[in-house]
Formats: sequence, C-alpha cells, structure tokens
Amino acid sequence: MKYLTLAVGLGISAAVVLVVPGSGATASMQSTTVVDKPHQVASKYLKQRPQWIKCGDEELRTYCTKITVPRDWANQYSGNDIQIAVSKVAPAKGTPSRVVFGNPGGPGGAGLGMAPYLASHAPLAKNFLAIGFDPRGTGGSTSVSCDGAPGYTMDARDRDPGTRDLITEASELAQPYCDRQSRGLLPYITTAQTVQDMDLIRQLLGFDKMDYVGYSGGTWLGAYYQTYFPEHVGRFVLDSNTDFTGTWLDTFAAQPQAFERRFREDFAPWAARYDGKLQLGSTPGDVIRLYERLRRSLKAQPATEEFLDGAVKVTYDENTLDQMVTGDMYSKLDFHSLAGDLLFLHDLSAAQAKGGPRAAQRRVDALPAARQQQLVERAHRATTGLRMLGGDDDSEDATFTAITCNDTPWPQGREYGEQLAARLGPHYPLVGWTMAENPCFYWHRPNLTMPTPTGKGLPTTLMVQSVHDPATNYGLAIEAHREYAGSRLLTVTGEGDHGVYGGVNHCADRIVNTFLTTGVAPATDTSCKGEGIPAPTDEVPGLDESTGAPLQRIAGFTKAVSGYLP
Repeated sequence: MKYLTLAVGLGISAAVVLVVPGSGATASMQSTTVVDKPHQVASKYLKQRPQWIKCGDEELRTYCTKITVPRDWANQYSGNDIQIAVSKVAPAKGTPSRVVFGNPGGPGGAGLGMAPYLASHAPLAKNFLAIGFDPRGTGGSTSVSCDGAPGYTMDARDRDPGTRDLITEASELAQPYCDRQSRGLLPYITTAQTVQDMDLIRQLLGFDKMDYVGYSGGTWLGAYYQTYFPEHVGRFVLDSNTDFTGTWLDTFAAQPQAFERRFREDFAPWAARYDGKLQLGSTPGDVIRLYERLRRSLKAQPATEEFLDGAVKVTYDENTLDQMVTGDMYSKLDFHSLAGDLLFLHDLSAAQAKGGPRAAQRRVDALPAARQQQLVERAHRATTGLRMLGGDDDSEDATFTAITCNDTPWPQGREYGEQLAARLGPHYPLVGWTMAENPCFYWHRPNLTMPTPTGKGLPTTLMVQSVHDPATNYGLAIEAHREYAGSRLLTVTGEGDHGVYGGVNHCADRIVNTFLTTGVAPATDTSCKGEGIPAPTDEVPGLDESTGAPLQRIAGFTKAVSGYLP
C-alpha cells in the first residue's frame, strides 16, 4: 500500500474537466455558488443553543458539542444543513477573557484534540477558552468519503508508459468515487466555507475576537479566516507554513526538495554518526545507498508477514518503505524508530532473498511481542500535518483531496504532472517522482474564487518555521512572509521539525506564549537555535502520542476526546 495516497506525492497540481458517465460529478460541481466574501448569518443559526457533553477522561476537562451550519453559506435557506463537531476546555477557575482556536492542518485533519492540547500549555490555561473542531468533511463533523477509489499502488519511479497510464486512470477515477460517496457535499468542502463555520462558532461562544494557533495546512486556514473576517482577528500564530499567498500547487511542488533535504542532510548524517548502534552505514552516503538497495529489493520481492500470531498481516514493498521514511521526517523524535525499522527491513529482505518467505516469517516470529506490536502500529499510523494522501481515516483523506483540489486552480491535464515528476524526480527521488499521482489534475472545481490573503489592515501575525521542515518548505514561509503585511517570522535554525510550538524548543515556545498572552510580538524577524537531534537510546521507541511532537500529541488528544458525540 502506498502512503503518499490518493493525491500525494505532495506535488499536487491540476484540474481538468472530467465527465464520467453516471457519476453525477459534473452536475454537482457546476451548481456551486461562488463564495468570495463572508455572508450574513441567518438568524436560525445564531439562535441555536449548543448542548455540551463531557468527552474524554475527567482530567482532560473537555466538553464537546455539534453545531448546525449550512451546507453552502451562500444558500442558507436551502434546507441542506450539516453538523460541525466542536470541543472546548475552560480555565479551571474563573471566566476566560479570551478564546483561542486551533487547527492541526491536513488540510482536513480532525481537530477536537486542539482544545485539550492548547489548554495543556500552562501560559494559556489561566485566561483562555481553548477551542478545537473537526472541519466540515472530517472526523465527527458531517463527513465526505472517497471509499473504494483506486490508490497508487504502482511505483512512481517506473517510467514505463503502462505504469503512467495506470497513474492517470487512478487519478481520473478519484473525483467520481469521492463525489458519489459524499452525498452532494464534496463541492462545499472548501476553505471559504470552513472559515465561515469557524466564525459562527466564535459568535455562538460570545467573543468578539478570536486568537488562533494553526499548524501546517492550518496556516492556510488561519490566513483565510483573517482575510474574510479581519475585524474579528486577535493574535494569530501560523506554524510550519504553506504559501497561503499563492496556490496549493505552490506549496506541494516545493515538497520534494524539502523532504529530500531533511532525509539527506538531517537523518542520514545522524544515522551515520551512530552507526555503531544503528548499523545503517558509517557515512551519510552509505545510509542513503542502503535505503536505495532496500527499495530495489522490496520492489523485486515484497515481503508479506504475519504479526502477533497471525492477527495482523503487513506487506512491505517499495511504497511501504517510502511511506515509512517520509512519515518519520516530520519529527526528529521519530528518527530512532525509522532507523530501527530500516534495519529490521534490511534483515527481513535479506532473509527472504536467501531462504524465501518462510525464512522471512521466522525473522518476524523471533521478535518479542512488544516489538511486533511497535511494527504493526507504525505500519498503520496516519500522517499528521500537511498530509500525503493515504492515511487510515478515509474522511480526512477525502477532505484533504477536496480542499486542495477545490480551493485554487491547477494546471490541467496529464502532461503537466508528468513533466513536473520528470523534472523533480531525478533530483529529489524520495517524493519527486510522485508529482503525477494527483486527482487534482483531473478535478472539476466548483465555481469558486477566493481573495488572495495579503495581511493588509491586520494585527501582527506571528509565523513560525524550522529551516529543514520537510512538508512545508522553508521557502514557502519566506515567500508568504514577504507578501503578508505586518507578519513577523520566527525561524528555528539548525532544525527540521514540522510543527514547532509545543515541541522541544523552549526559545520558540517562550516567544509564542508571550505573543498569545500579551499580544507582544518580536519587533523584527527573529530566530531560535534548534535543540539538535537526540542520540538513540538502547531501545527502539514506540509510538507515544502523549510525549511526542506537537502534531502527534494533538492526534493523541483527538483520539481521546472523539467518539462521544451522537
């Protein structure tokens, strides 16, 4: 299975008018009304009184509800309403003086966990009402689905015409599947609609202004909220930035270089430094060559293994390997886990090449149950932050696809994506060859035009970015900062984590917390030194969503408070 799912390769790029007989896709998309400015809210939505219920364990102090919003904010009296799941955590004592919303990115990532996550920050806990929500299309909100759509199981590096035809066919089929499964909602899964959902939540909570912390794809959402509702903007923190002043194509086309840099300049030198423990190679080049040899071996002979006494079956092929590597580039805290997995796969593949599938299975059977459980969990984990399509939550993947394909125009047709892959692939093979694997090349967009965010007339926006971020290239933050009036850029140097605030960088946390609690931003652009990559321990770490990177912690909180709403 491929981790860079339906549209990833993260080099998303395009939209062609695709008419599939009987799909209904063309008709539903063409009926959409342009949403380029906020609409006055009908009184029926303002009069609702949400009923809050406790969600999650007692110590999380989290309450959840659902609010009703129109399917299309431009047609509020059509009778087609949907539900948005919302979470909140109030201060333990007293009345909150401010409200802070959060979004974990994706775009389309479920965000109920943002409320307890933000409330876990001591500087925010005293005076802030912390708010999380599942954006329309995903999680506990009214959802969309692309269930059954073909994925990209082929090898994107294979330039055979037949393989390229299969990539095209899979991309063409995505929208018909998504549209058929989504009950007419798909054209309305856009940032323009979502920001209006956010503002209704604000109004129902009774606050004139909102503060905001958005990660990754959440920076795009935050900038558009500021653009649509400037009079209600408080203190906005945009962490690990898309180029929200451009198009989604701009953001995704910059990913191959960023992922390759993170792998070659951060992971490989670190692994080589600790070769005595990790056994992946004594130089960065050795580590990279081991990955390439392993990829060729798993492509020639995939390994399908049974774990936990046959309870779970996992197939390792070249795409699984790429998924593992790219997924662990987001946080340095995952580097040791990746090193352990690479060594395991190296030994597994060698055993299979020498003794066949039974020899490989014996390798798995010899592992302790705890290690088998780690491998199973890591094989099935979802991506956080700026998604590369292909996680376990279909609604999150479908929402990701809809937003990125619906929001902004894409170059149309097969030719552009293949040229992009051919240009980027040789230089950045980890992700670059996947540029053509993208439904947006064949996506018939709704009739939507959104204003370009400029930052003009807004309070100071604090942007936070690490220089080797793999998913949102540092160059994107530079470009957005240059075009976004009044913004301040906090750069974390010597660092590459995707998602900074709430992680391990105390300097960055101090600056962000000062801004959120006092409104005082750095007078000029500033920087914090990275904390460095920790040395490997004696044991390969498993997944720990309570102590991991910020986006992993948010995902853990979301899991803990989801499923309580009817």
